[in-house]
Amino acid sequence: MSKHEISSISEFLLHAGTDYRVFDMGRTIREIPSQQFLEQENGQIKPAYTRAQHAWFGIVFWDKTRSEQQYIWFVKLPTDENGLIVSACRNHFLQIIVDALGAELENADKKNGQLPDNPYSFIPNQNQIADFNSKSRGVLSLGKSQYFEAAKAYISSPMVIDWQSIALQGLADLVADIDSPEIHSNICRHFSHFPEQVQYQLLISMENYPLPDTCVLTILSWMKQHSEDEIKWQHGLRALSQTTNLDQVAATINKVLESEMTNSHNILVIISGRLWHYLNNQNQLLSFFEKVAEADPNFDLFMGIFQDLVQLPELREQVLQMLRNPNKSETLSIAVGHLFSAHKN
Repeated sequence: MSKHEISSISEFLLHAGTDYRVFDMGRTIREIPSQQFLEQENGQIKPAYTRAQHAWFGIVFWDKTRSEQQYIWFVKLPTDENGLIVSACRNHFLQIIVDALGAELENADKKNGQLPDNPYSFIPNQNQIADFNSKSRGVLSLGKSQYFEAAKAYISSPMVIDWQSIALQGLADLVADIDSPEIHSNICRHFSHFPEQVQYQLLISMENYPLPDTCVLTILSWMKQHSEDEIKWQHGLRALSQTTNLDQVAATINKVLESEMTNSHNILVIISGRLWHYLNNQNQLLSFFEKVAEADPNFDLFMGIFQDLVQLPELREQVLQMLRNPNKSETLSIAVGHLFSAHKN
């Protein structure tokens, strides 16, 4: 196949004779169907989880005839003001792929799937890499990592096993299996006995999965016990990212919006970045943006969060309606005016 006939990343992967899976990594890690990825990269539909005006993807691919060797690309593609992937940037990345690897996977094999330095690749942090490994291994039915059994033994007997001997990857593997009754019951039973470092690592990994109700209630109870500890609340809120159907979570977010915790930029960014789906009615959204406007007299935080949320297909119309809401406070009205002024300039 000649280079000019390849018009998308998806086509490259197909014509190179690979199987592949795509994960959206914009806000948390979610597998997305290959057809959906194709439509997103072709600008037919908007990526649902953009962040910082980019769509973020982890792509795992392998030769159909030798599935034991997988390659991974972490790719971020800019989005336009409507939240669609910028086709010129996708095409530039595609050109880099074809120039570096040709159109055959055996060329990728020789180069271990590695691409040259380019503006579209990114390196996830340590936690993301561990969670991506766990999630992708689960999707590909590759089994758990070598660290899983030790982590599993630890959560059943945290008083007798040294937590410092447990690998981050093992904890990520545990959370990837959170639907297992044995695992989530041990995590819930012993959660308050785990040291903070273990609690935080488990909670960070939990953001990538819908949690069993028992785990959600355990986390909410733990947060309530530490009502003055903002760091614990940051981690607890993150853990609830993909849990969308419990009234208790919505009530907790309401409680946060009514408290002094909204003076914290980190808390506000976690709500907008991880829990935006709880801002799905005009009153809730207005209350949230009021707090954002109050938290920063320079309105830089307001500008950033507005630009972030207005790109989400799920919230775009409601965010735009918020700008015109006649019930805005004076502070929010000033923030909106600042936004329009900056846009004109």
